[in-house]
Amino acid sequence: MILEALSPIFAIIFLGFLVSRTPISSQAVWEGLERLTYYLFFPALLIARLSETDFDAEELLDIAYVLGLSLFIFTILFTGLRQFITRDQASLSSVYQGSIRFNTYIGLACIEALYGDNGLALAALCLLVYIPLVNILSVISLSATGSGSGNRFVVVIGSVLTNPLVLACLFGMAISLYDLDIPELALDIIDVLSQPALPLGLLAVGAGIRLVAFGDQSWQLIVAVFCGLAAFPALIVVSTLLFSVSPGLSAILLLLTCLPAPPSAYILARQLGGNVSLMANIITLQTLVAFFTIPLWIDIGDRFLWLNLIL
Repeated sequence: MILEALSPIFAIIFLGFLVSRTPISSQAVWEGLERLTYYLFFPALLIARLSETDFDAEELLDIAYVLGLSLFIFTILFTGLRQFITRDQASLSSVYQGSIRFNTYIGLACIEALYGDNGLALAALCLLVYIPLVNILSVISLSATGSGSGNRFVVVIGSVLTNPLVLACLFGMAISLYDLDIPELALDIIDVLSQPALPLGLLAVGAGIRLVAFGDQSWQLIVAVFCGLAAFPALIVVSTLLFSVSPGLSAILLLLTCLPAPPSAYILARQLGGNVSLMANIITLQTLVAFFTIPLWIDIGDRFLWLNLIL
């Protein structure tokens, strides 16, 4: 059941990888496609789903509690064990980013396939809480490298306030909460623009996979894969049980946090002095390994998150 639902998603990612290696493809085309998806199609998808959703303040609090506690515990443990990972701060920040950031394209596609529109609406609420938290923590980790340019406080605030996914979530929530009278034509346009978001996003993920030699980065890559695809999702499971979060929301939180790192992590590392080579390899390796770990975590969620109904 799970593999049947997720197989088309992985197949589209693989198709993107194959097409990007053909003569009809170019790097400029894929960069433009990803920008369109990130700034237009995905925001339209979030607005379309959130504008039709009735919000529960308790759900937002549950999301904040689970993500806040999990990120806090993980950051404390990661900081305490940093000497065992690497002594190079730029590399350490890249491993940290690879451990806590997730690929929205893959996540929303999986959630739509498994949980439908209601799942997408819950995922959008998670993004509203998660994106600002992760951006702040990522920039703080990069600030210790002592490299990069510009005011880092301005960078982190700007990255949150101008993030199209955050803005789309806020706009979609405003439409629903305040029952804003949006012209039917505008809603129809938003709905049409939302339709290519997931397939184009998945194709872009496949095009971003780079098969390269890992060399002396092997240990850091192993740590990043373990932390991002195993340790951090496990913390999410424990936190959802601790706060007695509903099984539906628990499943969405788990699925979002067991995903590979996104291309935006590479961009941030390049802007603020992280180890960009290591970051690119983390994204590639996690994306490949996630083909196997995502179904495993979904199965774990189905088996254990029902305990929330008992606790």
